[in-house]
Amino acid sequence: MPAVWPGFITSVGGWLDDKSEKTHMDTAEKIASEYHKAVSTAQTSLHATMVMVQPPYIPIKMSIKKCLDDIRDSEGKPQLFHFTDWSAKTVSYWMSVQYQLVPFHPIAIATSTGTAGVPVPVTNVTTVGGTPPTLANDLLKAFTHPPAPALFGIPFATKLATAFTNHLTTVQGLHTHVVTAGTPATPVPLGPIPYPWSGLV
Repeated sequence: MPAVWPGFITSVGGWLDDKSEKTHMDTAEKIASEYHKAVSTAQTSLHATMVMVQPPYIPIKMSIKKCLDDIRDSEGKPQLFHFTDWSAKTVSYWMSVQYQLVPFHPIAIATSTGTAGVPVPVTNVTTVGGTPPTLANDLLKAFTHPPAPALFGIPFATKLATAFTNHLTTVQGLHTHVVTAGTPATPVPLGPIPYPWSGLV
């Protein structure tokens, strides 16, 4: 299934609205861990059932803490450069994702006659981890808002989810497999067959 942003919004928003004392590290942990959880079910545009093996979210967590510290040190006025490291670490996160092996690309199945060939090996990799400047700009938008009501957690978390959703659409990758002849021989060319994909949901 797609990434679960409603859960992210509810969890992060509710946590931020809670009046208990929080450090920047606490906030960074909450946002990063909930992001990690929300995108664990993200799907590529090519294979809806492709399962991801996610990298640790600690680099994102530390970049969020740095962002919050830098904003505080600048008297609470967010600037675009405050989000440079956060966006870069998020892109690196996606470049490190590993994808579970999946069977034939649907086009290969559709063009096969008789028994399809055997796909060996199958690889799935991220080739572009997203667009850092766009993500940084969207994060700035999330942090830039008019005077907030008493409880601003949900609206803020919603803006973060929008930034993350937009970013996922810029992630790109490549699915490759090698087809051996079936019976009768499949018309799909033998050898490595690359199928690029663009966007995660």
